[in-house]
Amino acid sequence: MKRVSIALDDKLFKEIEYAMSQIGETNRSRFIASIVSEKIAELSTTPVASIVVLVYDHEVGEVVKSVTEIQHDFRDVIRTTSHIHLDERNCLEVIHAVGEGERIKQLVTRISRVGRGLKYLRVVNIPHIK
Repeated sequence: MKRVSIALDDKLFKEIEYAMSQIGETNRSRFIASIVSEKIAELSTTPVASIVVLVYDHEVGEVVKSVTEIQHDFRDVIRTTSHIHLDERNCLEVIHAVGEGERIKQLVTRISRVGRGLKYLRVVNIPHIK
């Protein structure tokens, strides 16, 4: 393990402290290390396991059709999906994918281009741990 020292402005430090308190984290090093690891995994081209979370208004445009077509184009990396209804219009979908980081990026990019109706998109990449 390597020890690293960083300098943060007061505002960012307070935001880190606040974020840690919101999730119940007490170890600042672990918190910052997990954020750095997550960001590096986002850039990874090696195999990753990913969770893609999206919220969309199913009554706007052709968002449902677009999301379904995209998922069919990425059957090689998508392992499963779950779908729940948040309210009368909004749906939350979680896509579990495993594959090359570049292929996962392509999936997320395609979803991000859905446009109208897509309200939220977040991806969490976990590098394969050996």
